Amino acid sequence: MTKRFLLLLVAVVLVGLTTRAFAAAFPDVRGTVYVAAFDYLSAKGVVQGYSDGYGRPGHPLNRAEALKVLYALKDSSRVERLRNSLPPIALFHDIDQRAWYAPYVEAAFQDRIVTGYPDGTFKPERYLTVEEAVAMLLRSHRVQGAGHAAELSPYIQNRDSEWFTPYINAAITKNLVMHVGRLELGQPITRGQFFDMVYRLDYSQKEGWIAYRGTEPQGGVVPVTRATAGTTTIGQIHVEQSASSSQYGSEKYFSISMPDLGINDLSVIHPSDPFTSEGVLEPLQNGVGHLFGYPGGGGKVMIYGHSSGYPWDVSQYTKIFRKVNQLEVGSRIYVTYEGKLHTYEVSHKQTIDAADTEPFRDDGSGEELILYTCWPPDSIAQRYLVHAIPVSSVALRK
Repeated sequence: MTKRFLLLLVAVVLVGLTTRAFAAAFPDVRGTVYVAAFDYLSAKGVVQGYSDGYGRPGHPLNRAEALKVLYALKDSSRVERLRNSLPPIALFHDIDQRAWYAPYVEAAFQDRIVTGYPDGTFKPERYLTVEEAVAMLLRSHRVQGAGHAAELSPYIQNRDSEWFTPYINAAITKNLVMHVGRLELGQPITRGQFFDMVYRLDYSQKEGWIAYRGTEPQGGVVPVTRATAGTTTIGQIHVEQSASSSQYGSEKYFSISMPDLGINDLSVIHPSDPFTSEGVLEPLQNGVGHLFGYPGGGGKVMIYGHSSGYPWDVSQYTKIFRKVNQLEVGSRIYVTYEGKLHTYEVSHKQTIDAADTEPFRDDGSGEELILYTCWPPDSIAQRYLVHAIPVSSVALRK
């Protein structure tokens, strides 16, 4: 792809689709088990979602972001007052007092919500772990933990006599953990998982409940698809999982493999600024780019790459999609995303005009992966699209 093409992509495709994305609140949350939590917190102005209108329930969040969520419910005005009167010296030596999160850290330390690490750091950008999330949440609502003998639950891991044991005990007693899946200690908690616990505790306190008594989600799906006994369930799709597909799982956060083209573990990168040509071009220096929905989210997932480049550009990625037309109907494409391996099967291929946005419109037909590049090679006259539908998704064991 060329810069001229990407200008058209930003001006035509993005403008055409983002309007639809913003028309519905968090389209990637609809149909999941996190609808109640997102609805509750968005109504309170706590969760606004990302610039593309998505809520990203399956994404992790960092420690600073978690404090922002908690103080949006607790006392955001106090944070703003602190922002104008922060001391010049930070509480932790890895905190920049000019950063957006500095007053949140200051307030949380004063309120004994956080204490930092033994080395004197706070690590604001570190992903929030399950036990840290539970402790922060309960401290922010002044809920006391109970006992160092671990209460057991099938929905969250626990251990005896650890610093977090009383908090997890309290979370179990108060029914703050959704009865879906199992939260593992030391693992990053997702936005959906954290928001659901925040919602349960805040709603319970508002209603005067000792423990959350709301209805457990029925019939929704978890953004991270689960597999059991060799059979994978995606929404209402049931397929047998091929043992050979596991070899295409990656340790990367987001990558794609196409065995029929000899492409393996190619990095997929979402642009930091998807609304400018420069921002959309940037990922192509280190792999291929991504726009719109995410694997497992139920919508259109675009992965775009170069089919040609300038003669002086000898990067290994300038012609990475030059042979995508060689994929046949039935060819398998493997995408690793957030620790899950998603398998797609090519359904059809097409060549379209440069300004044609129709293939990307959300027609309610379900999830679809679309590979996108300029066509024919060394030209920007048209675009070549490979369409693929999901057939399975499994968690990668680490």
